[in-house]
Amino acid sequence: MQEALYRRYRPSTLEQLIGQSEAVTLISKQIENDNLSHAFLFSGPRGVGKTSLARIIASTIGCDPIFDITEIDAASHNKVDDIRELNESINFIASSPGKRRVFILDEVHMLSNAASNAFLKTLEEPPAHIIFILATTEPDRVIETIKSRTTHIAFKRISNKDIISTLEMIGKKEQIKLDKNVIDNIANYSDGSLRDAINLYEQTFNTFGEKANLDDLYNILGKVSIEDLLLIINSMTTQDTGSVLSVLKQNYNKGLQPIDILTSITHLFRSVFYLKYLPTDSNFVNLSENEKKLVQDCNDLITAKQLARILDMLDDVNQQIKSSPSQELKLELFLIKLIKPQLATDANSIVRRLDLIEGQISHPRTQESKTPPPKLVTKDNEVTKKVSKQIEKDIVVKTSKKNSIENFDVYWPKILEEAKQVLTPRKYSYLTLVKPDIDDEKLVLFIEKHNEYLLAELNKADDIKEYIESSIAKKMGINVSVVIQSFNGVFDQVNLGDEVRDNINQIFDVKDVD
Repeated sequence: MQEALYRRYRPSTLEQLIGQSEAVTLISKQIENDNLSHAFLFSGPRGVGKTSLARIIASTIGCDPIFDITEIDAASHNKVDDIRELNESINFIASSPGKRRVFILDEVHMLSNAASNAFLKTLEEPPAHIIFILATTEPDRVIETIKSRTTHIAFKRISNKDIISTLEMIGKKEQIKLDKNVIDNIANYSDGSLRDAINLYEQTFNTFGEKANLDDLYNILGKVSIEDLLLIINSMTTQDTGSVLSVLKQNYNKGLQPIDILTSITHLFRSVFYLKYLPTDSNFVNLSENEKKLVQDCNDLITAKQLARILDMLDDVNQQIKSSPSQELKLELFLIKLIKPQLATDANSIVRRLDLIEGQISHPRTQESKTPPPKLVTKDNEVTKKVSKQIEKDIVVKTSKKNSIENFDVYWPKILEEAKQVLTPRKYSYLTLVKPDIDDEKLVLFIEKHNEYLLAELNKADDIKEYIESSIAKKMGINVSVVIQSFNGVFDQVNLGDEVRDNINQIFDVKDVD
């Protein structure tokens, strides 16, 4: 049987370990100074090098791989008797020239409480020739008394760049050729696990060969293709239930399960969420060009408020589908509510229905095509064309304005960020203390009624109002006037004028001048 690639290319030296420079530096210094800790806790995602580094440490200090390195899977050896057996075995003298023994406990968070407590005494005062290396993907589940007796090293997800370069290196050595787009997506879907990426790389080539494309990769991953996801998104505007059910049937025939399909839909809307609020994040940046185009198209169709409701619906169905007696039906009902909320009675769907009535979800171009300007009967055809074009323009502007208002919470943090550079520290601090609310005509900056100092300062700060109005016009394409208004806050605040002013001065380290 051929050896798996991830085993063949497992790192055997500290220099070969990829993407964990901080861990390598710490271990290298301890080995160089002959001052290795007696117990380590390696935590991090699967497939990022925790067990590999443990083996490298053992081989570096001269342990015999057969007699002096003991690997224990704590998931299957998690009882008190297993730990007692381990405690007894640590007294055997090592056979290696360095007389050291290394115990590697994988998935240590799976130890029972009784087993963990039985292990504590040995972990705290082990024989001088023993080194314990504990590995876990869930450090929060490791009891604090064990954590306090170890040197904790947190492992990071491997970057896509490092994964891609490693796969390309393996490809050259193994004569494996895959399309660059496929390799990029393998790196993206491995979620920072180099081991998973190498496995998926090998599986894709062994199954489909050099001609493997993205659809082949999606089949292996159990994911919905970009074309099918685009059909689902388009159905949100056309309310075409038949197209969506056809997509579901085709994916069922491919062997995908309802949870697989739901995961793909969830991933899409989560990517839209990151595009709206944090477009530089890896959740969007690392997508393929085709996926980015899909996410951008979806972003154009859905406002921030609408996206929040859809994510809320997805959260509910992801929790419910696992225990549902009919997962297919659960998924189909969710998609019907997504596409035709008028057929559903739950609160989220009713709110989405109101959005559809108001035209909130429609892109201006879609709204334009679905609502043609009325035909006017007149003798002058030129007048007819002019009036028709004006009505058409009004429809687009009105819908565009609604979409901008719906996305206000996306733009407000950006306006605040730029305000740091434009306004003085004091005046910028004023904006961090208001609660903004926007409608068709104005932006209201709400201030708690008792904060008389801030009310007075903002009412006379015309430059702040002008900055906000110009920023909204530039970023959102709408004209609003800024209004300062007080409201009764939740907390009873008395005589805050001088206090707020002093706090602002202290926080921003500014004098009482602009």
